[in-house]
Amino acid sequence: MKIRKFNDEGHAAWKSFYNEVFLKIKEVANGSKISTGDIQNGYTDDLKKKYINLKNSKNLSEELVDSKDFEIKSFKNSYELGLSINKCLSSYEFIKIDKNEIWDWLSMILFDQIFVPGKIRGCAIYRYVAQDDFFSSFRHLIRGPCYSINKYGKNAKIFTYTKTFRQNDWLEQYIKVTAFREMKVLAEVCMELYYDFKKDEAIAGTSKSSDSDKPGIFPRLRNKVSQFNKVKFIWGMNADEIINMLPKEFIKYKNNITK
Repeated sequence: MKIRKFNDEGHAAWKSFYNEVFLKIKEVANGSKISTGDIQNGYTDDLKKKYINLKNSKNLSEELVDSKDFEIKSFKNSYELGLSINKCLSSYEFIKIDKNEIWDWLSMILFDQIFVPGKIRGCAIYRYVAQDDFFSSFRHLIRGPCYSINKYGKNAKIFTYTKTFRQNDWLEQYIKVTAFREMKVLAEVCMELYYDFKKDEAIAGTSKSSDSDKPGIFPRLRNKVSQFNKVKFIWGMNADEIINMLPKEFIKYKNNITK
């Protein structure tokens, strides 16, 4: 099938449905921090039926004419999911399809892969209903991976290696720093330093730490890039040139033995 986008009625129905899900889970949590069990108990059989009815409803969406056929399958991780969606939408400039109505239609169609009671530890609305707020928009479990892969290509792996139902902390930490978000080469730097190519995941403990001065991790890279930016034109450098400038504290990651 081709990828579709919600019309106004469909989008309103999706927002209303997930808001009902979220409020029911909060009611079950009864003021406490939402737990995995609260999500399981809060997503009731009645809500499951409402989801099926919504998914099967007619006239709530329209086809994207230039979309390629989209195969719904079990995606290994967010990288595989985002890559599949972006290939289907490759006839469009990303800015033309960066629409909440599209991301949320995909959220509905893939709901059983991104909303998995028993496995998810959070159920914030911004994960499933795209937000106009700039930073919250990257937390959407469909838009975040698709944006990352469109922007950074294969180097988006560090932001999307996680299961489709998991928020990726690397994406969260990276995307909020303007220089990193806009300078594509820095995604490659992070892949070279912090990705475990054997395990196919980020090296544990590198995106952040309770000790922001822990040698060589991303917060330290962020600080060093900020310093370099004041004295060098790093926008014109490649990944190897930037990595070679890093001081001794990064040696462990510069010598990434997993490559």
